[in-house]
Amino acid sequence: MVESELFSLLSHSGFQIPPFRRFALEEPISLDFYPVALKIESPKIVHKSDVGGVAISLSNTDEAEAARTRILKRIAEHTITLDSNDGFIATAMIQGEELFAGVVDDPIFGQIILFGKGGVLLELYRDVCYIDIHADATEILRAVHTTKISKLFEGFRGTKPMMDQIVGFIQTLQRFIKEHPTIRECDLNPVIFNANGLHVVDARIEYHTLTSDTPPTQRLRSNFFDNRHVAVIGASNDPTKVGYAIAHNALTFNGKLSLVNAKGGTFEGHRLYCSLTEIEDSIDTAVITIPSCHVIEIIETLIPKGVKNIIIVSAGFKEIGDTRSEKRLSELAQQHNLNIIGPNCLGYYESTQSLNLTFGSSDIKKGSLALIAQSGAVLSSLMDKATQEGIGFSHILSAGNMADMGFADIITMLSADPQCEAISLYAEGIQEGKAFLESLRSCPKPIRVYKAGKSPQARKAAFSHTGNLSGDYPMFRGLLESVGVKMVDSIEALLYARNFENIAVITNAGGPGTIITDVIIERGSKLYTLNEDDLKALDAILPSNWSRNNPIDIIGDARSERFETALRCVDAMEGVDLIYLLITPQMMTDTLEIVRLLEQPWSKPVFPILLGGAMMSEALLFLRSHSKPCFTTLHEAGAFL
Repeated sequence: MVESELFSLLSHSGFQIPPFRRFALEEPISLDFYPVALKIESPKIVHKSDVGGVAISLSNTDEAEAARTRILKRIAEHTITLDSNDGFIATAMIQGEELFAGVVDDPIFGQIILFGKGGVLLELYRDVCYIDIHADATEILRAVHTTKISKLFEGFRGTKPMMDQIVGFIQTLQRFIKEHPTIRECDLNPVIFNANGLHVVDARIEYHTLTSDTPPTQRLRSNFFDNRHVAVIGASNDPTKVGYAIAHNALTFNGKLSLVNAKGGTFEGHRLYCSLTEIEDSIDTAVITIPSCHVIEIIETLIPKGVKNIIIVSAGFKEIGDTRSEKRLSELAQQHNLNIIGPNCLGYYESTQSLNLTFGSSDIKKGSLALIAQSGAVLSSLMDKATQEGIGFSHILSAGNMADMGFADIITMLSADPQCEAISLYAEGIQEGKAFLESLRSCPKPIRVYKAGKSPQARKAAFSHTGNLSGDYPMFRGLLESVGVKMVDSIEALLYARNFENIAVITNAGGPGTIITDVIIERGSKLYTLNEDDLKALDAILPSNWSRNNPIDIIGDARSERFETALRCVDAMEGVDLIYLLITPQMMTDTLEIVRLLEQPWSKPVFPILLGGAMMSEALLFLRSHSKPCFTTLHEAGAFL
């Protein structure tokens, strides 16, 4: 479809377009509006500027005719042969800021809108945001605010705010895409923004016969978290086997537990059934640790026993090229309404029934955070770190290869579980992107996500208008942030459920206080602003030369007594969400006594940052032995924000 046809289509769909007229290649140019841009119109030419096919700011007919001659000459130099189907389009020049709006049909997320700074330098600026076609106005605003150019729409140097017009334009583009689901790629560039709104002055659309943008659909699943009878298939008395670790961890379950091993015998006083046929009762959940070649057969044996949840710890599936078995797992799940986690996963933990079906740590503290991870190794390291820091969980799910249940299914179920108050997710690859976004959009609980594979080497994606964006980390991050997800830059940040907005720093050193300020701001949080009452309260307890600002520098000779009085004062400040105790090793610093202050009850979370080495070792040992979270570098401290 050439540009003049596109203009008619866009105008009919509610977009503002400039006055235009189409001419044949040799037809005399006759216009009643100037100045104009003259452009070649040919399906043979995708990017007109690249072949000299555009002339702008033409003030009269003579200039337009001369421009046509130049354009034809340049196109001939590029060895492009034009014919009677080609022509020229003249469009009225509209002054204003050049923007870009586009559509890409991404293999993962389906049809996605790109919006931001436009013009010929689009690829240089890369100041664009990513918006799902199902995004509401709130999501659109979140996305647009991530661009540098968004300040212009809020009112700049006396101009009127026009963010409503921006949102309205994007909503018009959303409707247009839904009406034309076969759009593969669309460039509206430039879109001119001025006091009269947004005008599409150039456009390109490519179609295909199929579209990946299908409405998100999820199977109605039974409750994964409601278990009365659990079976461990592949339980083992060999401490080196996965089946031993899972069976041992499962002994804390407060429901009925059946352990299965073909050799029979006992396991720590519990009977080992030789086969599933010996178990008469129905089974709610089964965890499978046997070799992959027997997994399908075991599941088919479990189905008559009414099993609803299956956790396949066994490896040897898609990760080694066996896609056929994973397809069969998916078929069984669909046919019998099974919830299948895995294969190739670490297992599953649920706090309410003390159900630990993982081969990770056996010492899991109960809490309100649900942790989901695609990598078993990452998950086990986080579980170990959580044990050290005294962090608890409501649920732990190792997603593995996701032959059946993906992130969307898991998040949807966690959204409805009252034991879970926050969700953290480690992701490598994403499937069914639209369903994933919808699950995030619908979840009322705070969600944190760490995405692996963000470097160009990992994602192997280039930026070129709307093309080649599948797997692009900026798209992934932009879409998730627009639905309210907190993206984090360290896996350790997944262990902390809350997002802290107003932070107070109590420190005995000004330099590190300046650095942590930069780190906090870079992470999207902010320092709490001390008001007059706060300043008076601190003046009364601190030396006269304290910083009188946040970070609250209580001077290098501060000992535990001064730290305590400052901490009590700051803890009483109503607007503070989090307190950092930033401690550097001066000769007079009694670090161990300072961190002992954390044994006392505080109304705010208090995280110590211990900068140094040997002089901090005793305090670090104390904190870790008492399962108190702490940090040893400034960037580590800021990474969880």
